[in-house]
Amino acid sequence: MTGRPGWSTLVAMDALLAHDREHARQLDPAEKLKQALEVMRAGMRLKRSTLRRQFPDAADTEVDHRLAEWLRGDG
Repeated sequence: MTGRPGWSTLVAMDALLAHDREHARQLDPAEKLKQALEVMRAGMRLKRSTLRRQFPDAADTEVDHRLAEWLRGDG
């Protein structure tokens, strides 16, 4: 076994993607923005958690600074 998805898995994934696209088309712009902001916040929490693991002794202010650098593309 190669570990690659089989044909039936790819077909199922394609159906899910089609469903997601159709669902996205039906959302109003305000809901799309709300979802985008929720995803952004989740990404920031994940990055903060990663920074906390990378720098376990860092103060909250240092983690905040590193997060801000990452968001600006400096870090």
